[in-house]
Amino acid sequence: MTKTVMITGANSGLGFETTKQIAERGSDYQLIMACRNMEKARAAKARILESIPDANLICLELDTSSLAKVRAFVAAFKQMNLPLYGLVCNAGISGRTVSQTDDGFSNIFETNYLGHFLLTQLLLPLMAHNGRIVTVSSERHDAPLKGVSWPGVKALAYGGDAQVDQLSYPFSKLCMILFSYELDRKLKESGKQIAVNTVNPGLMTETGLAKDKSRFTPEVLAQFADIIGTAKDSGKMITDLICAEQFAKGPAKYYDRSSDKPVKSSDLSYDKQVQQELWDFSMKAAGLSK
Repeated sequence: MTKTVMITGANSGLGFETTKQIAERGSDYQLIMACRNMEKARAAKARILESIPDANLICLELDTSSLAKVRAFVAAFKQMNLPLYGLVCNAGISGRTVSQTDDGFSNIFETNYLGHFLLTQLLLPLMAHNGRIVTVSSERHDAPLKGVSWPGVKALAYGGDAQVDQLSYPFSKLCMILFSYELDRKLKESGKQIAVNTVNPGLMTETGLAKDKSRFTPEVLAQFADIIGTAKDSGKMITDLICAEQFAKGPAKYYDRSSDKPVKSSDLSYDKQVQQELWDFSMKAAGLSK
């Protein structure tokens, strides 16, 4: 039976590696490459087909910085009438400078988190009872925020506070973990068996997320050796979480660069009050509740 798996940001870096490695598991997997740039998506698809000719790949346009475009993407996917088995929420941007999206949110908050929140909520009714969801966070959700109090979700969502805005990327990755834990809890309460996990792929110096490669001198690489990851290795981690039988059930865990390495996420990520605050705001912001 064909299993359809959707990967956001599938045209490069971690998303590309994950797509390729799931395709290598066999033609029973139908991969939806959900990408903002269709030209890059088609080029990535062609690269995968060169080495895996029987890979089942579909490119579909998705921009998580726009709630309208997320809804349009889901509408287009529904037209395909494909049952959804897996979802990998991977697409994202980095940076310390915040701009405003057409929806009025911080571009980092909406691209990395809120767009994926809406995407997941809209796709849940289409998911198989034994489906899998993996969200991509970062080790940055922890270290840069030690000693920093939770600013409230509105400060993250709308921007405007210089100190908070500089930490927008770490906070957006914290939001992905908060969301994953709360989603897992709500799914289990409703009796659904969809497995949810969240991952840290490590500092991947080779991907487009790290735009300034010149800063990765041998000295810097040695300094950060304990947090460096690769798209290939972390792609295997996500592929395992989506495909391997031992990850079919919860509870939700946070994995650090390997499916063999579940670790504790930051203390703040387990705060149930913060999880609920983020969830309630996101439901309203995404137009899913009044």
